[in-house]
Amino acid sequence: MGSVFVRREVLTMRALAVVFAVLAFSVPAYAQIELTGSYSPILYEDYIERGPGSDLGDFTGMPLTDEGRAKGLLYTSNLPSTIERQCLAQAPWVLQYRPLGMRIWSEVDKDDKVIAWKIEGDYLRDTLTIWMDGRPEPSPNALSTAAGFSTGKWEGDTLTIHTTHVKTTWIRRGNGIPASDQTTYWVHITRHDDLLTVVTIQEDPFYLSEPHVVSRVFKFDPRANQGGRSICNTANEIPRLEDSGIVPHYLPGQNPEADFMTRTYNLPKEAALGYAESLYPEFRHKLKGLYTPPAACGRYCCGWIERQGLPGAAPGLACNDGGLGELHPVVRSKQDGEGKQTPAKK
Repeated sequence: MGSVFVRREVLTMRALAVVFAVLAFSVPAYAQIELTGSYSPILYEDYIERGPGSDLGDFTGMPLTDEGRAKGLLYTSNLPSTIERQCLAQAPWVLQYRPLGMRIWSEVDKDDKVIAWKIEGDYLRDTLTIWMDGRPEPSPNALSTAAGFSTGKWEGDTLTIHTTHVKTTWIRRGNGIPASDQTTYWVHITRHDDLLTVVTIQEDPFYLSEPHVVSRVFKFDPRANQGGRSICNTANEIPRLEDSGIVPHYLPGQNPEADFMTRTYNLPKEAALGYAESLYPEFRHKLKGLYTPPAACGRYCCGWIERQGLPGAAPGLACNDGGLGELHPVVRSKQDGEGKQTPAKK
């Protein structure tokens, strides 16, 4: 009887060993997703920020410090038109706020192991190099560049990136929200079939009171036409400033657009000028009973969907997108959730 029990125990141990071996081979030892390719932006997602750019005085969605808010309000739209700033490099992850796509490829060593991922730059953004070989971060006193210094590692199917050593620049296009050269980023890139999700978490000890989080989606572009644009040409866009030494700016407290979002959209100052409390759901309770929607809308009323020739007016507002709405004008009442198409103007 003893030998029978021993045999059964041996067979059981062998069976368990086979099961564990199968499970071990069924889980990949090294998770890595192929990212190589060109990706185009999905512009109906956050269309204004990725398309025409935010308005002056529009700091919505930003957790700014008092210093960041004050510096942002010094900005005037003429500033990037000065010759010395027309080709000034923007932030390494400004692709989250631009209407352009990106091209990604890998660099490998002699053993065909990926040592770096590259995201191609253009005339306003340097090419990003994401080192995957475990090299250490440079000294805090090392040179800061337009691309910064980035290292990456795979966490499951997500490429997690840490970027440091950047230059002082603007966070958002077109309205002067600042970022210092002490800005750091944590970035998570995840590919789901043809869709690429990029999440950036930006921290700045001077201009941000808490992390600024942005999530965008790009789509794989088989035509591979999203790269390039390497040349930036300057021109005298404002003749009166030529050889004058004048730098366009607003003095503190004199920016006429500081209340643009308030007078245009009835937004309170706390929501319009980048106070961190406005980022949280609880802020709705503060707005309840205080906010009154504008009676009329003169721009961006239709969003992206109307530009595609589909109904898209906001509830109770006439669709007016600068003339394109004449193709498919829509007025949606508060009672009519679906909206009714009105005859086109003649």
